[in-house]
Amino acid sequence: MYALTLYVLLVTGLLFALGFLSLHRPRYFFRLTEVNASYWVIVVALWYVRSLTLLVIRGAHPTDLWWDILLSLGLLAAIDVLLIVRFCSYLAFLRNHPKGPPTAS
Repeated sequence: MYALTLYVLLVTGLLFALGFLSLHRPRYFFRLTEVNASYWVIVVALWYVRSLTLLVIRGAHPTDLWWDILLSLGLLAAIDVLLIVRFCSYLAFLRNHPKGPPTAS
């Protein structure tokens, strides 16, 4: 059950992170606004890829401590919620601004 929950949370988060990154194509990638919008999603996506790779290689070995399992799954679920919110808010932005963000002249 623990392994299945880990797989579901990691794959869900990775899909939403990659979905956001595939839609978000900034003109100036190193502006502070773009760093705030994208870089944490990139870091989380890389972390999820690493975690999934290790999960496939090593398997899931939960501890006997219920609070440790609850804490790790809870934090993973919270990060997934943030990724889902980022993805959905960007979709809403694209619906309201079909031409994309305004450019600085």
